[in-house]
Amino acid sequence: MRLVPCPDCGPREQNEFVCMGEPSPHPDPAADLADALYARTNAKGPVDEMWWHKFGCRRWFRLGRDTASNAFVP
Repeated sequence: MRLVPCPDCGPREQNEFVCMGEPSPHPDPAADLADALYARTNAKGPVDEMWWHKFGCRRWFRLGRDTASNAFVP
């Protein structure tokens, strides 16, 4: 099982968490709303993601992850 480093609880199993992907910025009023909310860069390499510790401290936090190796980046 893969361990996710929670800032409050320490390393926990991945099945305790929900990954919401890249944080989405506030959309520009002139931009297309669907593109602003759902279009992601899907870049290869390090990205920041929003994670929620659903079965632990119930805290939202940003976590870096390398999409090429699927490893967490400190």
